[in-house]
Parts: sequence; structure tokens; C-alpha cells
Amino acid sequence: MVDSLPKVSFLLLTYNQESYVAEAIRGAISQSYESLEIIISDDASEDGTLSKICAEVADYTGRHSIVVRKNLDNMGINAHFNRLFELASGEMIIVAAGDDISYEARVERVVKALKKGASCVFTNARLIDSQGNEKGSFVKPGYKHMRSWREMVIAGTHGTWGCTLAWDRKVFDLFGPMPTNILGEDAVIPFRCALMDGVEYIDEELVGYRYHGDNVSFWVREQGLSYAGLRRMGIKIMRFKSQMCMNWMRDLDVACSRGLIKEADREWGEAVLEENIQLFNDTKMLLMAPLWKMLLLFPVCFVVHTAAMLKHVSMAIAIKQTAWKLLNGVLHYRFPAVHQKIRTFLGRNT
Repeated sequence: MVDSLPKVSFLLLTYNQESYVAEAIRGAISQSYESLEIIISDDASEDGTLSKICAEVADYTGRHSIVVRKNLDNMGINAHFNRLFELASGEMIIVAAGDDISYEARVERVVKALKKGASCVFTNARLIDSQGNEKGSFVKPGYKHMRSWREMVIAGTHGTWGCTLAWDRKVFDLFGPMPTNILGEDAVIPFRCALMDGVEYIDEELVGYRYHGDNVSFWVREQGLSYAGLRRMGIKIMRFKSQMCMNWMRDLDVACSRGLIKEADREWGEAVLEENIQLFNDTKMLLMAPLWKMLLLFPVCFVVHTAAMLKHVSMAIAIKQTAWKLLNGVLHYRFPAVHQKIRTFLGRNT
């Protein structure tokens, strides 16, 4: 019975995606889940995206509720999300971009996982190019995700991807709007969910993630960059990671004030995040430095940051996490070919 199903708000955000938005809408309305509210919201596109949206839904007479709206001015991703959270009436939130495709069973599978108790669920995805040609999986089968906020704090990252995210509405009710000083819901929502009832992963390709050169994802924007361009991108990403950790510190304060974590947990988490911020700042310095200086300072940074982490975690974790963050940051953006060979040798899954 539809009445017994939790209502889901499917938020489809669009901006300058006239070439792809029709497929995104078809994916939304094809969902097998019945109690579904679809909100299609355009962020003041400068092309024909809004016209394509209106044409695609004009004759729709299916079972889903559909709302089409537009922002008068471009708000940006996080502010746009915040506006839609205010409009959405569902108990659960599922998000989609105007250039991706949600496959028919996505909502049904995600709701089933959310009902088991997690606050957030994400899934594998199928890579597709601008022409819709399939290019493999987003990650290999067997991806091991981070379930707890402590894992995310230690790693200095969340290990999810926004194109497949879904979460309980209570996350917004508890923590409030997403900060607009950072780009993307995946830098915010998974950590907040981990502070509540955790994050779960479905190892199925339930979304077609389209990469076409104009994506906001850093890994897509890195493709084809020159050596100098890649280093500049690395510096930008280190700033991004530092800001994300600062935002997470504020989330820890909220979680502590709401009784989700203890004061000792908050103090531990903020201390580790402060160390992560310093490490990302030092990585940025290594990316900016001349090669000789980078080679001289890299082992110093490793020793200093490993020692700092030892105050909060075991020696094995301190060594592993410090080495991995520095190697990922420096090798990937200064010596990408070497970095890729190391990842292949280690059998990394992404």
C-alpha cells in the first residue's frame, strides 16, 4: 500500500544541462517506488535547460508528484540544496544532478536500506560519457566504505560521492542548512549522518554518472590538465579539505550539544581534525615548493605529523594515515604517473 510507504523527496537540481536533462527527468519519473515527490529545480541556467524541463514534463500523467521551479538568480549548489530542503515534504531525501541518470530501482533500493536504520545511503554508479556510452563502474565491486564519524575524522575524508547520496530528513532538522563556504553535499551530509545513525553503502550501480568535461567533481576536472595545472588543482583541493575539516568541527559541536556524542569525543575529534588541517596546509606548501625543497621537507612533514597523530591513535594508524595523506596529496599532483603505479600495485579500489 502506498499509504504505508515513507514519502520520499527526489530532488533533481539542474544548471546549464540542456543536452542531458531530459534523460535525467526520464530516470526520475521511471522510479518503481510509489510514494515519490519529484522536485525539479533549475538554478538560473543560461541555456535552454528550463525549456527542456518544461517540455519533458508537460504531458506527464504518471503516479509521481512533480514540481518544477527555478531560482531567479544563480544560488550555487549548497544554497540551492538548502532552499529545496525547505520545500521538500518527504521523510527521506534523494538527490540527483541534471546530467546524471537514476535507474528504475534506485529509490526503492535506497529506501529499503534507509529503513534498516542508517541516516545516509550511497551506491555504486555506472560511468557514462557525454553520448551515453557506458565506461565501467564508478568503483570496483567490494568497495569498503567508512561507516562511522571517527573513521572519517582519522582519514580526513568521507569516502562517498554525491551523485548517489540519499539521507534521512532528520539530518537537516538536526544540523540545519548546509554551509555555503564549500562546494557539494558530499562534503557535508555523510559526516553529519555518521554522527547520527551511520552511513551505509549499496554495492549496485543505481545511477549513471555522466562525465563530460563540465562536471563539478574534482577528479573529472583534473583530466587533461597540464603539469602546472594539476599542481594548481592540488593546492585548491588542499584548501577545500581544510575548509571541510573546519566545518566538521562545527558539526561536532552541534552533535555534542544535542547529545549525539560525549564531550570527550568532541575534544578528540576536534584535535584530530586540527591536525588534519595542518597536514593539508603543509601538503599545499609541498605542492608550491621547488622540487628540491619538496624532497627535503617531505620526510620532515611525515615525521612531524606522524608524531602529532600518535597523541590520538595507535602507531600503526598514525603511520598509515599520515603516509597515505601525504603521498596522495604530493604524488598525485606532482608525480601522477608514479602515484597511479603505486595505487595499482597496492590494489586500490578507486
